[in-house]
Amino acid sequence: MDAERTARIAELAATAGPVWAENHDGWVLQEFLKEIGCDGVDAVMVTRQVVGCSLGEAQEMYFTAPCRAAELAFHNAFMEGLERSQGDL
Repeated sequence: MDAERTARIAELAATAGPVWAENHDGWVLQEFLKEIGCDGVDAVMVTRQVVGCSLGEAQEMYFTAPCRAAELAFHNAFMEGLERSQGDL
């Protein structure tokens, strides 16, 4: 990551930290991040930093949150398309 993105992730993590500290609820954290416009890879990286978990755990927290249903649907559709295209090779 470049320095600018690293700084943005750190700033967002500092903002989201109190939300996690108060609730220790991944869904609440994801809702907060979504509300402040933190999505995608940035949300996963912020989650990882705030929660202190692995990348896989942060991704799971991101994709299983109800507020991220559209992202999960897109991810699943993309992966299915990718798997189907492997048969075309």
